[in-house]
Amino acid sequence: MNTIDHIVVMAASPSRGMESLTRTRPKAMLPILGKPMIGWVLEDFYQTGIRDFTVVVGEHEGTVVEWLTSQWHSDVKLTFAPQGHQRGTASTLFAARGFIDRPFIITPCDFLVSRDHIAGLASYFELHSSDAAALSLFYTPDEATSTASVLLDPRGNVAYISEKPVGAHQDYMTVNPIYAFTPDILAYLDKVPVMEDSGERVLATAVQMMIDDDRLVGAVQADVRTRLDVPGDLLEANLRLLQEPEAHTVQSEVPSLVEIVPPVHIEHGVTLGQGSIIGPNVYLESRTVVGANSKLENTVVLGRTIRPDSQIAHELVSGDR
Repeated sequence: MNTIDHIVVMAASPSRGMESLTRTRPKAMLPILGKPMIGWVLEDFYQTGIRDFTVVVGEHEGTVVEWLTSQWHSDVKLTFAPQGHQRGTASTLFAARGFIDRPFIITPCDFLVSRDHIAGLASYFELHSSDAAALSLFYTPDEATSTASVLLDPRGNVAYISEKPVGAHQDYMTVNPIYAFTPDILAYLDKVPVMEDSGERVLATAVQMMIDDDRLVGAVQADVRTRLDVPGDLLEANLRLLQEPEAHTVQSEVPSLVEIVPPVHIEHGVTLGQGSIIGPNVYLESRTVVGANSKLENTVVLGRTIRPDSQIAHELVSGDR
């Protein structure tokens, strides 16, 4: 049973590593097999039974609002909260605080975890009713010197959290940017100092203040996670999901001299040149044009034109080639 039925979504996520892909659309709308990444993220919460979503958007996320209201599930409650400057998770909570009146989960639009992990966070307060928060943790020995630090006490509660590495990681556990909170967190936001260099309020500081006030903060370990920070991450996410049996689909006309090597995901409005070989593991977004005698494998093409006789493998193509 879920004790959390409200999700706050950071749709105004900065696209620092995705600038080459976000000139014409917001990061949240970058596609994974034809669906915006925010759709994949929210779908996992939807499938656990959650129906109440507050989506925090910036001034460039109008297409996010349009897609969610017109093409996503009709049985959900969607609330949109404007965020001025994209200054981190604490800033998102400031923008959404007027809509928070019960336990909730806050998640970015570019971070995927398993549905089992989401269910564990959503039901956390059912078993830990005295806790004020729960963090999502992941075992990352290769990232222990570059990501947030966390120390757990013998009972498994969080004793210390830092936004930056401090060389004291416990069992190589780091913090995912997904949190389960009670509304108590809101009382700490105003107490967090604003960083002079970025203008951000660091959420980890607010969590540590809760711990210092003897509020219990628990943790749930994730089994898998997918970050979508750079174009290579988007490529890998598409290739991984192409392995699902239902992912293979061809919605455009295939000329007689074109060879399709499954699995592929080809949207409507794709033009395939004669003699081309498509696949395996290829996603072609609508408006893609593949020139004659080209060969594509392990590749994603985001609505671009591929010259004839091209050989492309293991690439995300976001410009004409």
